[in-house]
This record gives sequence, C-alpha cells and structure tokens, in this order.
Amino acid sequence: MENQIEVFVIVSSIFLGLFILISVYLVIKLKLNDMLLQKSEKNLKALTESLQQLVDSQTKDIRLSEKKFRNLYEFNKEVLEHSPAAIIKLDVNWDIEFYNLEAKKLLHPKSGNALSILDLRTDNSLDIDEFMNSLEDKKEIKREFTNKINNSIHHYELRGVPLGDDHLFDGAVLVIIDTTAQITAKENIRKSFVMLQKATEDIIMAMANTSEKRDPYTAGHQKRVQDLSLAIARELNVTQAQFEGLKFAGIIHDIGKIAVPSDILAKPGNITPYEYEVIKSHSTVGYELLSKIEFPWPIAEIVYQHHERIDGSGYPRGLKREEILLEAQILAVADIVEAMVSHRPYRPALGVDKALQTITDLSGISLNPEIVDVCIDLVKFKGYSFVANE
Repeated sequence: MENQIEVFVIVSSIFLGLFILISVYLVIKLKLNDMLLQKSEKNLKALTESLQQLVDSQTKDIRLSEKKFRNLYEFNKEVLEHSPAAIIKLDVNWDIEFYNLEAKKLLHPKSGNALSILDLRTDNSLDIDEFMNSLEDKKEIKREFTNKINNSIHHYELRGVPLGDDHLFDGAVLVIIDTTAQITAKENIRKSFVMLQKATEDIIMAMANTSEKRDPYTAGHQKRVQDLSLAIARELNVTQAQFEGLKFAGIIHDIGKIAVPSDILAKPGNITPYEYEVIKSHSTVGYELLSKIEFPWPIAEIVYQHHERIDGSGYPRGLKREEILLEAQILAVADIVEAMVSHRPYRPALGVDKALQTITDLSGISLNPEIVDVCIDLVKFKGYSFVANE
C-alpha cells in the first residue's frame, strides 16, 4: 500500500513539474510574442509614417508639377494663339485640331462647314494635294504661295512637319509665315543697289571722259582697253566681282594722267627720261584719286597696279606675281596690246602682229602666260576686233 502511495506521489510530482514547466514556457512565449508584437507595431508605425511622408512629398511634387505644367500650357497656348505665324495642327484624317488667330485669316470655311485645310487662302499658287501627299510620305515640306488681301498681294512661306513614327502618319503641323515685308525689303534693297550702281557708273564715265579730254591723242584708249580686258576675263571665267571691278577700272585706268602736263601727253617727238617719270606717276595719282571713293570693288588698287609686272620690273611699287591682282594682270596685257595697235603722237600704229609678238616675248617673264595665251587666242582664232563698243 505504501509503495502504491509513493508511486502516486512521484508520478504526481512529475506531472506537476511538467505542468509548471509548460506554464512557465507558455508565459515566457506569450511575453516574447507580446514584445515582438509591440516591436512590430512600432516598426509598422514608423514605416507607415515614413510612407505617409513619402506620399505627402510626392503628392506635393505632383501638385507643383501640375501647376507648372498648367502654367506652361497656358503660356504656350497664349504664345501659339497670338503668334505672328499661322499655326495649324492636323489629325490623321486631315481635320483641323488647332488653329491660331493668324491661321484664321488664311482659312475661309464654306457656309455651315467646319474649317478645313482645303479652304487655305491662296491664289492657286499652292498645290494642296501635292503637299498633303508629301506629308503622308513622312516628308517635311517647304512651299511658297501668294494671297490677295484687300487688293494687296501677300507672300507666304509654308512649312509642314509630319507627325508619327517612321512608318505611321499621325497628322501634321503647318507653320505659315507672311514674308511680304521681307520680300518688299529685299526688292527695295535691290532697287537701291541698282540705282547706286548706275550712279557709280555715271561717276566713273564722267571721270573717264575727263581723263580723255586731257589726252586727245589717246581718245578711246581706255574704252578699247576695257573692251579687250573684259573679253579676256570672260575666257578666264573670273568671278562676277572681279569682272565688275575690271569693267570700271578699265575705263578709268589712266585717270591719273589729268596730273600730267598736256604738252608732255601731246608731245610729238621722243620724251625725255624726266618726262617719262612724270607720265609714270599717273598710276599713283590715279590711286590717290580713287582710293578716296568707297567702291564695292578694288578699283583704286587695280589702277595702282596696272603697270606692275610679275617679275617685279613694273612700277610704281615693283610688285611680283601673287602680289598683283588678277584684274591688274589682265589690264596690263590689254593695255600693251591696245597701245601698240593704236597711233601715238610720238609714233604710228605698230600693228596687231607686232603687238602679239611683243606679249608673246614677255609671256612668263613680265606678263602672266595664261592671260597672254587667252589674248592671242581671242585675236588670232576667235575674231576679236580692236574697235571699241561705243
């Protein structure tokens, strides 16, 4: 009996110990879970607060961006609406999605119909179908057309830009600029230039006439030299600016002779070395006279150099080769030839053959060989005549 009681006590003690251990374990586990839960709640709260701050910040940025975008949109809309250029936005079906005030002036809808690109005001100088096809082919276009407004012709430049990717047409933007003012200004400038050029020609011709009145024995010399110089220049394909400069320099290349005493210019016999030095001064005098006038071409310098020679043997500065303007080198050849085929107070005309032989002998030495060859070819094979075109 006692043994049974002892066994019972032992078993009961064991179960009680287990119960106590399990209870302690459960209490500890609950405590730990509670601590973990509190920590999780704290972390979750911190995370929630952080997310809320992020959301608030992003919301603020979005609202600020929306405001900026709205302001930019309103600004751009205002700019487009009041742009001096006509702006038209077309959709894929060629319907007008947007047009500004300037574009409205160029569009005239048929009664009761919406605005259409086909209503673009032109004087039949713009092929609407052609530029629509070009835009559909994804090609940027630039066209010009005219329009009559209040009995006045207006000129326009049309630029079209297709929209969409490389293969898909998704509409277009047209920008139309009124170029009437620019064209009118260009025309006025052109007219002013023509008038200025005519005035320049008249002044130069007056100077040429003054020069030849001082030297009656060489009347027509400058005109004949100019004529031959221009014929050579055409064969050499000089620039337009070089041609114009040579044209005017040729007709007044001896303007400096107005400073040479007439008794020397008209002297029938041989001139003395002193008289020759006086005559040589005409290049410098001509330069001094012409350099005070602002010509569009280097006329003064051409006149200054027309007695220079490529080997440095000329006057007044002894220039060589590239130092001498091409126009002056042409003038030098023409001046020699014309002087030799014409009568002078101190000798009779020497003839064309003698003149051509002289420049042949000087070719490559003191005269530009290319210019000499052209001159000889003109006279011998192309029928050039030494009669000036009056």
